[in-house]
Amino acid sequence: MAFLFEIEYGAPHGYISDFAEALAASEGADVSIMQNGAAITIIGDERDPNLARYLERVAEMLPASCFMGASSHRITEGGVPRLKKERKSRLPHSIAPCIKCTKEMFDPSSRRYYYPFTGCNCCGAQYPFFEEYPFVRRNTLMSFFEPCEECKNESRTDPFRLDYPLISCHECGIPVRFSDKRGERYANDPESFKRLFEVAAAALCEGKKVRIKTLFGDRIFYDAKIRDAEGENVMMVTDASKLDSLCLLTKEEREALFCIERPLIRAAVADESLYGAYGKFTSLKYPDEGFSILLAKELLGLGRSHIAYEPGAAGAADMVIDFDLAIEPQRDSRLFVDKSARLFVEGERSLFPIRFDRRSDRIAVAHDMAAVPDREGVLIDRVEKFESAEASALFLLENEDVDMHHSRTVRFSQESGSVLSVLLEHGLQNESAIGVYFDEEPTFIYHDGRKQITAVPPMEFDSAKLKSGIEALREGSQRLVKNFTERFPEISETLFESADIFEAAAVIAGLPEPGFKSLCEESLKFGGRGGLKIDMRLKDSRFDPYAFLAGLMSYRLGGAESELLAYSIFESFGDYISETVGELKSRSKAKHTVLCGKAFGNRPLFGRVRKNLAREGFLMNRALPIDRENALFGALAL
Repeated sequence: MAFLFEIEYGAPHGYISDFAEALAASEGADVSIMQNGAAITIIGDERDPNLARYLERVAEMLPASCFMGASSHRITEGGVPRLKKERKSRLPHSIAPCIKCTKEMFDPSSRRYYYPFTGCNCCGAQYPFFEEYPFVRRNTLMSFFEPCEECKNESRTDPFRLDYPLISCHECGIPVRFSDKRGERYANDPESFKRLFEVAAAALCEGKKVRIKTLFGDRIFYDAKIRDAEGENVMMVTDASKLDSLCLLTKEEREALFCIERPLIRAAVADESLYGAYGKFTSLKYPDEGFSILLAKELLGLGRSHIAYEPGAAGAADMVIDFDLAIEPQRDSRLFVDKSARLFVEGERSLFPIRFDRRSDRIAVAHDMAAVPDREGVLIDRVEKFESAEASALFLLENEDVDMHHSRTVRFSQESGSVLSVLLEHGLQNESAIGVYFDEEPTFIYHDGRKQITAVPPMEFDSAKLKSGIEALREGSQRLVKNFTERFPEISETLFESADIFEAAAVIAGLPEPGFKSLCEESLKFGGRGGLKIDMRLKDSRFDPYAFLAGLMSYRLGGAESELLAYSIFESFGDYISETVGELKSRSKAKHTVLCGKAFGNRPLFGRVRKNLAREGFLMNRALPIDRENALFGALAL
């Protein structure tokens, strides 16, 4: 009889199934592993004496993933089907070390004790060392280092490191330089590496700044209670048991934080004594690569449950840790979690490169990324990672300025590409749908199964016309502008220079830092049950931003607090979107509803739309971010 173990998995990334396969080889279990767009399936013979032990090891060691769902198992009668797993070329990951590699870094008997570059085929910071395809050692920065005999033997025999392009250890690996006011020293063996992280942790506890070139880019670490960051700071949690006392998280957010993708999660700060250091909301991170994991280990030993860091920082510091390889880290990925929904709002890390099993004869380019056909499907990565490719057409995002030419060049919109990317991910590109793309303003797209039509285009916002646009709305609007200007003269001066509608809304609400992000955070502070109904008056079948902002001005004059206004903005947008979708679906008889765009990463908006559309449901991206780069995939079927 056959034993089937199935894990819901909504992405084509192969590191989880690769880990399961390597673990089977190391345990001597004779299993077949198959991955499709919805699940990873492990099939074994129930009579296999190694199967039970293997399944125990899977439960202990298989990494949790943001793309992973529920698991199930069953026993079937008859023979054991043999699944032939299609062997595909490797793609470089940007994820955290797996449990196996982390244990090596903490094991004094290991050749990689306190070695921050530890990784394997199934985990780790691979992309920063990767230069061009194919992903083999000669095309990485590790081509400058010759593996020692033990690493060579390991690359031939260890199922987790078979032909691993970045294999190294203390004997043959990368030395790290650290400097402070006393001079410059190098770490190149277990003792010196451990000493490096001990010194760095002690310096942080003394209130000093430590700049570390991590595998995911430069970060300046510091005690946020003592020093302020020049840019945005991130709270890195070192003690998981203290997480609830630091931030307010749902069960789903907590689980996502520890996933091997290690996303950034925006969270409310629970400890009021930390408001001065992080504000009421902070970006939260669990240690995600070798340097931060080893630093966290030493900080934990000194009783520190968290530390702050400024990402991408290259400023002055009391101590600097560096190494002589010009790595190319990716932008960190931010995850939005609402109950069972997990949406990547933005970023590259852990999301790209990605390969879809789809045939295409065109190349698409957007946001300095490219979707390029190859023998195994379509590969999406940074433009500079591709040398050349043949295609019947070049699809370029509107306003994308690239030095590329093709006899057939087609421009496409962000809105259409994003909406179609969702349908493609769900295999529904040939069915009708109403799509909503919401970045600065919502755009409604009708897809008839073949082409896209803008059903309700956005109304362009022009700050130069803001005053006249509001005054022309209705009788009494001129008085509204006059009263608001007299009541809030400083705000009014800034208001009529706003760059976009969210910046204008934040100015009216009285927020010190205007913009979408500021409104999002302010909306989360509201503790009431319902918001205000803000005017979303339609003009020429479109949302009217001037009517919307006039409504906000009226409520502000009436004494509405900024928290209530911010919450009401997103709640009202949620109602407007739901009502418009319902009307368009009724008129067009479209089968599906698609939502995309970064605005849906706001909790009040997403919660309102989710509630309003609960009966009919809606579709969103699963493996791709819900904005920007998702348009690349959609462009392949435009």
